[in-house]
Amino acid sequence: MDRLDSKITFNDPFGTQKPQAFTFCTEVSIDSSYDNLTDKASFIIPKKIRYSREDGTTVDAIVRGDNPLFKIGDKVDIEVGYNSKIKQVFKGYTSGIRQKFPLRFDLEDEVYRLKQNSLTLSLENPKLSDLLGEILPTGIIYEITAEQNLGQFRINNATPAAVLDELRKKHGIYSFFRDGILYVGLSIVAELQSSHRFEFNTPDIITGDSLTYIDASERKIKVVAKSIANDNTTLEATAGDESGETRTLYFNNLTLTELQDVADRSVDEMKYSGYDGSFTTFATPVVKHGDVVELINKTIPEQNGGYLVTRVVTRFGWGIGGRQDIYIKQKIYDLDANGVQIPINE
Repeated sequence: MDRLDSKITFNDPFGTQKPQAFTFCTEVSIDSSYDNLTDKASFIIPKKIRYSREDGTTVDAIVRGDNPLFKIGDKVDIEVGYNSKIKQVFKGYTSGIRQKFPLRFDLEDEVYRLKQNSLTLSLENPKLSDLLGEILPTGIIYEITAEQNLGQFRINNATPAAVLDELRKKHGIYSFFRDGILYVGLSIVAELQSSHRFEFNTPDIITGDSLTYIDASERKIKVVAKSIANDNTTLEATAGDESGETRTLYFNNLTLTELQDVADRSVDEMKYSGYDGSFTTFATPVVKHGDVVELINKTIPEQNGGYLVTRVVTRFGWGIGGRQDIYIKQKIYDLDANGVQIPINE
């Protein structure tokens, strides 16, 4: 039987104290999705342990006082795996501590750094690169995956994190950290993608009860296509089923006719036979949002396919072992009985 191993490491952001590492915890949960700007995590450390610093000295204060062991803003790395082979699944900062036992820690990923200062400015039709150069703090490494103009852009006493969240809501511009780099533009970045294969009725999948297979003829989709002009005026076209699941697409400087053509084509592309929902697997291999999962059903091979991952909830601890709840949304290709990729509807 494989042995679950984990490690949670606290680092003083100013480097004045040695790292504090825990190789056990009662309960850990990590929620990561490109639909949310901030990845969040929480974990609980049990009550009945003796706290001391790395050098062996006893700790006078756990979370209070001038020099406590744990502080808001501490850097935190979480690693998990099996049989001593652990891999980082979260990197961020302590955003909250429950100051009673057992200790509960709330964490945010590196977006936490973008919530510490506010700014006010006005830009005349900036490009995305111009805006990021103005709002991001020194030391933030970023990569733009889809440059575009933003029209009139005003910020009034808002944090850089709030600006990035507004870009997602109003312009369809997504932002997320991966390996210390802030990616801004597309929700899916091809060079970051990994592919993982999971087979039904094997130990690959602990449970698929939350997955639903829907035939293309039964899938209800509504597409809303929006185009934002340089003066911030917006055009909108819709297509598909009025009561269906809404998918919103964003563009710049398209005419209403062009928008309608895009919406009509997109409805056909999004109506496929395939799974919706989530499934649960073990803590490894580590799956991230934006990855591709290939679901294999040898009993019903026509249900095989590759899907984009939109969200991953990682859970591990004494009571449950290690689990990943993997959420999928869009099928991107079919798989034949031999697992070879074929275009949808071919």
